[in-house]
Amino acid sequence: MRKIYTSIDIGTDEVKAVTIEEYNEKFNVLATAIVKSKGVKKGLITDASLITSAVKKAIKQLESKLGTKIEQVIAVVPSNNRDINITMGETTVNTEDHIIDGETIFNCLQKSLKNNVSKDVEVVSVMPIEYKIDDEKKVKNPLGLEGSKLASKSVVVTVPKKNVYSVVGILENIGVEVVDITISSISSYFAISDNELDKNVVALVDIGKEKSVLSVFNKGILVKESITSMGGDDLDELISFNFKTDERESKRIKEEYGVANRKYADSDETYKVINRINQNIVINQYILAEMIEHKITEELKNIKNNINNLTNREISYIIVTGAISSMLGFDALVQDVYGSKGQILNLNIIGLRDNRFDVCYGAIKYFVNKLEQREKEYTMFIDEKVDEMLKARKKMGTGSALGKIFGKIFE
Repeated sequence: MRKIYTSIDIGTDEVKAVTIEEYNEKFNVLATAIVKSKGVKKGLITDASLITSAVKKAIKQLESKLGTKIEQVIAVVPSNNRDINITMGETTVNTEDHIIDGETIFNCLQKSLKNNVSKDVEVVSVMPIEYKIDDEKKVKNPLGLEGSKLASKSVVVTVPKKNVYSVVGILENIGVEVVDITISSISSYFAISDNELDKNVVALVDIGKEKSVLSVFNKGILVKESITSMGGDDLDELISFNFKTDERESKRIKEEYGVANRKYADSDETYKVINRINQNIVINQYILAEMIEHKITEELKNIKNNINNLTNREISYIIVTGAISSMLGFDALVQDVYGSKGQILNLNIIGLRDNRFDVCYGAIKYFVNKLEQREKEYTMFIDEKVDEMLKARKKMGTGSALGKIFGKIFE
């Protein structure tokens, strides 16, 4: 069975979608899509018709590249007003030989939710802290071990139902079934998780368009999270205030001319623009970089204070992601403010070298991780759909980028 999955992240600035195959314990990117968002404010859907149009375009981009229809996805839902709690669960081991299997683990986690989750929220994650077998032996993963009773201690993450239904409703209205949901912070962490990170306390900072999500993971488990008002738009407003440029021009200046650190700026390089009061102005890149550097440094320091307020645990790593984290010189500022603990999230995956896809990629990795824990096999693409993709690849020719990927995976 070909294990192929699609995920979608409906953000304030962009809708991103990815189709990936898990093959020989590796993840191969088959197709990606990015479409500008409309109708989303601070992560929440405010205009269903506008965002539905963007979601349709993203799905069609994937379908065009794959040569087959997308019918199922993993959806990332807004984390606004999320709640994080510790719950306990217990179940008997009903297998014939008393060996704990995936079904037993799933039942135990389900028991931890009973009477612990209110009716007005939806569960987006159940992350086991530890298991106990027969009230004695504590283990991280009980799969394959023997016992008569299994107990669990887990972190349960929930969000308001409206966060989920707004996203699921839009996808279902265009004929796409949602098979799993998650939130951006968990997805971003799973995009980069490894044995080293899973041993430590990690602060993950996702700087979005209008907000930043600060999350603390202890040994791979989300334990704290908060949302701040800092976002990439702050830089647009800074440029607009200083140069009297309109919103669109300010964003263009930031994206095309802005650098996060003046060390990377050229003092001889200038840009001529007409501002919103019809003045011809000249912007020096070095002066622009000074302004941006000061603003980002100030915000990174505020984030550090917010992290310290979130937890008194010793942080081993502070990892920053989000669109502006790719700005030239941003990594140097992170190092200056956070020292050796600070780093930029580096999504160094063939076909996904852009951090904008970290949430989509991580959502799929997290989904696969849950399948493995439950000893389940699943794919969103039946054999007939794989055949369709192969035919599409042949039409494209082996010289195309997608053709080369499929050539390695399917032949």
